[in-house]
Amino acid sequence: MQKYIKIIAWFVVILYLSLTPSAEIPKLSILSLPGFDKFVHFTMYFVMSLLLAVYFSQFKKYSNRKIILTNAFLLIVVGGLLEILQYELPINRDCSWGDFFFNTMGAIAGTPFYLYWLKNTFVGKWLS
Repeated sequence: MQKYIKIIAWFVVILYLSLTPSAEIPKLSILSLPGFDKFVHFTMYFVMSLLLAVYFSQFKKYSNRKIILTNAFLLIVVGGLLEILQYELPINRDCSWGDFFFNTMGAIAGTPFYLYWLKNTFVGKWLS
């Protein structure tokens, strides 16, 4: 269970940030900065992609290519579903193509970043 804790915890963070009703989101000045919302979307999925890359790379049967494709597919589906839920649920949130785009970019960027640059570094060891 220990090896899943970081993935589960980060997924809960994504769910919370994505599905919290708009009235309950704190009104912070940083949130009004242009593009900050898109930075948050990119970062949420970038980190999740890193964590999944750490998990899948422990299995020898997964090539780097397969890990990249699996992570991208899983996280693009999750990001799309959460955007649809924001539209469908009565939480006063909007479904946004821009948010989905930055979710997707974070999902696609995180895995190769881990596999080709972080895996054998201090940060890579800490993530695993």
